[in-house]
Amino acid sequence: MNDGADELQLSSILTSTTVGETTLTDVPILSGSDTIAAAAGEMRQQSHGSAVVCDDGKLIGIFTERDFLRVIASGGDIDSPVSSVMTRNPQTVTTSDSLFDAIRLMDVGGYRRVPVVDTDGAPAGIVDVKTATHFLVEHFPAAVYNQASQAQLNAKNREGA
Repeated sequence: MNDGADELQLSSILTSTTVGETTLTDVPILSGSDTIAAAAGEMRQQSHGSAVVCDDGKLIGIFTERDFLRVIASGGDIDSPVSSVMTRNPQTVTTSDSLFDAIRLMDVGGYRRVPVVDTDGAPAGIVDVKTATHFLVEHFPAAVYNQASQAQLNAKNREGA
């Protein structure tokens, strides 16, 4: 973005677009008693790096590939329940929150994905970095595609004396 008008337009679109208006990613929905091995299998089958964990239809946790790698690295038992290693009560956004709020939560919390819940606390999907990137490309293709790579921004040869 080269001028203030573009930045203002981007800010306006991000704050006026709700998370529910984006294409949310479907992820496996698990029970806390499902094994870590079963969770990893479901994530692999759906080609996603996370799964949400629910009890009575309400979100109680999230299990990610990072959680799985921690179990493997520590020599943990993959037949243990996923509830023993999941992140309990994760930060969430609702379908009515702005995309800006979701991106800010990911930035501040260092999250790559955030569970989205409906007004009853039931999982509606995941908003992730990929969702935000696709949204930006869709709405601002010139700004995204016309950026020089970092390699092109660095001088390769010394100029001058």
